[in-house]
Amino acid sequence: MNIFKQLILLLISWLKRSSEPKDTVLSDFERVRQSLKPGDVILVEGRSTLDNKIKKLTQSQWSHSALYIGRLIDIEDSDIKMLIRTHIDCESDTPLIVHSKLGVGTCIEHLLELEREHLRICRPKGLAKKDTEQTIRYALSVAGTDKEEYQLFDILRFFFPWSLLPQSWRLPAFKYNFGKHVELASSNLIANAFGFVQFPIMPLVKTTQDGSTQLLRRKPKLCLPADFDTSPYFEIVKYPFIDFANYSGHNLIPWKGSGVLSGEEPNLHIAHASNNLESKP
Repeated sequence: MNIFKQLILLLISWLKRSSEPKDTVLSDFERVRQSLKPGDVILVEGRSTLDNKIKKLTQSQWSHSALYIGRLIDIEDSDIKMLIRTHIDCESDTPLIVHSKLGVGTCIEHLLELEREHLRICRPKGLAKKDTEQTIRYALSVAGTDKEEYQLFDILRFFFPWSLLPQSWRLPAFKYNFGKHVELASSNLIANAFGFVQFPIMPLVKTTQDGSTQLLRRKPKLCLPADFDTSPYFEIVKYPFIDFANYSGHNLIPWKGSGVLSGEEPNLHIAHASNNLESKP
């Protein structure tokens, strides 16, 4: 059994191995930090082996998500403050997030952990303050309760050559009968937190007998970061590293020159090819 566990931990360690962040990031972290509101979902374009596999499998730019809690100094609910303090020791003005990490479980961390990442904010539309507090409370209540389950078949999903399957088969096969490892590598924690207050992530579109369209709530078996990006119930907030408000008309894109790229410079652009998502910074 010890050898079996060591093998799982070795595979997890390999999946968590991450490349160095780029010198040029694609989002303005300071503007993101100032704009964030409690209850916002932060999408992350990760850099680890696991992140790259998820991006390629889902054909999405986003591999991870976190729920923004806010700062202790701004939180009015004493129960939420107490929950946070049982998991992390920080200053009262520290911006915090809660998320699930493979090999760690659900944890509370400083927002600064995402400072060198490419980020996007997904803001729930029309969510009441009390429901936002309940969503955060649910996510915090799960922190530290994850019990590692050593499932070799579950972890081997990340090593399967999914590209051999037709595109329409990959995600259904990946989601089939998933276990703890896949769940922790997904956005299920956040989806369940919103589901707790009956706030949907993805709708079920149903056509009635009279020909009208009806949107119904549904809870997907496995929620992925891309689901927040495409959900009609979340607004997208982006802060690129260039403030385009300073440009207008033909100066909107401040390109300078047409020199030939050399060295590592080609890696500084955004590649949009759907079959080569791992090449993006």
